[in-house]
Amino acid sequence: MAGSQAGTPPNSARSKGGKDSDAEYWCDRCKRSFERSDHYARHVHSHEDLRPYRCPICPKGFNRGDLLYRHKQTHLRKEGGSRTARATRACQACVQSKSKCTDQKPCQRCVSRGEPCLPSTKDAKNVSRWSHDSEVVPTPNFPASHSSEINDGSLGISSPPPTVDPPHSLEQHPVMLDEVTTFQAAALNPELAVGCLSSPYTHGFSFTDAFFLPTATGELDGGCFELDLDTLQALMQPVPNDIQPSVPKEMSGPAHASPASSRFEFFRQSPWLWTPVHVDNAYAGQDSLRVNEKAVDSMLRRSQPDSFTGKFTPTVVDSSCRDRILFMIYSTPHSTVPLQAFPSESYLDRMVQVYFGWQSLELASWIHAPSFSVTECHTELLATVIGAGASSISIDSVCRMGYALQERSRLSLSASIEKDNSRVRDLQTIQAYLLWVSVSLWSGFKRNMEVAETFLSAPVTMLRRYGCFSRTLYAQSIFPRPEDDVNTTEAKWRAWAKQESLKRTAIFAVLTDLRCSMAYLKPPNCSVTELSCPLPLARDIWLAPSAASWKDTILSYGMTLDTCPSWLAIAQNPSVLDTLPIYYDKPLIALVAMHGFWSQAWAYQESQRFFRASGQLSVQATTTLWLSCQHEDLAKRIGVAQHALSNQGSDPFHVQIVAEFCLMALNVSPRELQQFAGRLGAEEAATTHHLLRQWMVGPEFKTAVWHAGQILRIARTAPAAQLREFSAVVVYQASLTLWAYVPLLLRHFFMFGKGNPGISVGPDRVFCPLTDIRAIMTAACDVYRDNFNPETETFPPLLESMMNLMIDLGNIDTASF
Repeated sequence: MAGSQAGTPPNSARSKGGKDSDAEYWCDRCKRSFERSDHYARHVHSHEDLRPYRCPICPKGFNRGDLLYRHKQTHLRKEGGSRTARATRACQACVQSKSKCTDQKPCQRCVSRGEPCLPSTKDAKNVSRWSHDSEVVPTPNFPASHSSEINDGSLGISSPPPTVDPPHSLEQHPVMLDEVTTFQAAALNPELAVGCLSSPYTHGFSFTDAFFLPTATGELDGGCFELDLDTLQALMQPVPNDIQPSVPKEMSGPAHASPASSRFEFFRQSPWLWTPVHVDNAYAGQDSLRVNEKAVDSMLRRSQPDSFTGKFTPTVVDSSCRDRILFMIYSTPHSTVPLQAFPSESYLDRMVQVYFGWQSLELASWIHAPSFSVTECHTELLATVIGAGASSISIDSVCRMGYALQERSRLSLSASIEKDNSRVRDLQTIQAYLLWVSVSLWSGFKRNMEVAETFLSAPVTMLRRYGCFSRTLYAQSIFPRPEDDVNTTEAKWRAWAKQESLKRTAIFAVLTDLRCSMAYLKPPNCSVTELSCPLPLARDIWLAPSAASWKDTILSYGMTLDTCPSWLAIAQNPSVLDTLPIYYDKPLIALVAMHGFWSQAWAYQESQRFFRASGQLSVQATTTLWLSCQHEDLAKRIGVAQHALSNQGSDPFHVQIVAEFCLMALNVSPRELQQFAGRLGAEEAATTHHLLRQWMVGPEFKTAVWHAGQILRIARTAPAAQLREFSAVVVYQASLTLWAYVPLLLRHFFMFGKGNPGISVGPDRVFCPLTDIRAIMTAACDVYRDNFNPETETFPPLLESMMNLMIDLGNIDTASF
């Protein structure tokens, strides 16, 4: 153990600041210090509460192996005992009175007292510290996974979607038929859904242990006291004001009496709703700019050694670069918090390389790393790149430092544009602005996300007014010739890099805007139809490390100046990509073309809202025919494009997940589903419920549910640690569609007496019925968990917040709808 008394290591002197004078590693949360890196790493893991040691008998997890061994002994002692087991989930009244509850609901205590037996809220252990947004960057507290580990396998709806022709009855298109099973009995009687799944635990994945044993709820169990001394010491330390977590108060009775009201409270803790208070400002996170570099180096070597070894830029961050960033920070007006320390040049350079390392893995690479000079670029762009690299690392102090530095860059960028308006036509200024927006949109912090959504139109407008979306700006083609000397080749390479960067920046802006529209459920600001710039060249040309390499690569392709097809032509006829020369970036072109269908899907849903806003099923025959033909044509085109565009790269994940989301949105409006879930309060939820009830008349909902299952299946194919940002939000939207199935269409499905809708999970395709919304939501959360290594990585804040919201929605009693 690192210490036994008040966190003081034995035989070591302590300084006035509370840290050992000779210690090399100190914790920036509780200010404890350690001389050994393994002790420090174990202590940090106690803060993050990852619990990598899992019990093979129940879903509990622990931060230390000895605690797991002690816990397993309790299972052995209980096997032959006659002691009555505790309830798997206590009701709210029993939790408040600290009374014993039962598994049978309503429980005996509530029945005898005549009280409503309502499900309890989740405890503080399942509340994300990242949800507190009084400051810019709070401290995360990542919850442990309370479900069994799911092996890699398929996850999707168990049957294909219905055909385009509407069926006369649901019997023509059963979601899954199982003639003699207990699952069908559960489908006919939802009250039997929990009982029919109580099978013994099996190795690998078991819905019994994953979903119906005690989870992170209001139950007080022995796991609450299985803490090591490091964790106890951390809990005893006072929490600094700038990282104080916010634990929501326990909900009152009236909130639970109205299901929509309780769901609205869940959304208030999610990243989608932010209520600003007077202490919220852009300067609150300046203290986060201080980082313990030795501790970070040790944790990076332990967690992700292969991700930080590359060198992507020709120059390194030196003392002059660091001084420029410090001057930018101190020049920002209204700064009230003194800056006590700032990272060194080597640390800042490492963050630059981390960002470009991540960008090299993305299809939409848009900042040219080989010509990126850290000593010559704008200070705001350099600081934003450093912040973007730091925010992508799953270490709390590093991540907070990244967001705080980006916030300072944004303020300085706005001030510099106000002083000199010509900077809105400067490529580096636009890139710095767009990079800040693209990082903050998926940060998981409410304030950052709302501010970024507000300012997204600024870089899009700059690029549009600059002419980056049109072909005119790129009229002069730049290509090397075999007879060019070194200086001529260098000059052409840099001119070409700027021109290609403008083109790729415009493409990335369109992608970011469309993804923001899909995730935030708002109208898009731009469309692929206005994108007429030339197609981007291949990645090996774009990532050529030098002018000589760039010249050799282009000459080896034998490039010509033939006219290339337009973006709109490719979106309308994806087979055109097969005829393109190999010196074009086909995977990026396919990704943009697939995103272009979202504008059409949004327009179709807008037409649905406009013509059916009155809530009446009867509209004019011409309007109904027009909407039906538009739906059929769009669904067919998206399906054809998905098949054609998925073959244009080695990793079809990004294209397929966008295609399935567009197909899902064609059949159900994600915005209405969010409102029905309680995002805008009880009144909006009731209104949307009335509109969505019309939806269950036709086959659209069943088709949407099927595509939602396909999204979860595709998400399991995502590369490790890549299910983040926009892709993570798509998984959340899909899980919300599956969640809405029970209160909206379950009774209609049961009318015919057969068929049980559900999803299959794991390599054995274990069946999970949609009647169990808790199991559905937990399975969707496990898609996130399986994409990250709990021993070396922590969840991004956005995933953490969405998982908490999904667990809250899964714990709602469907009988109260």
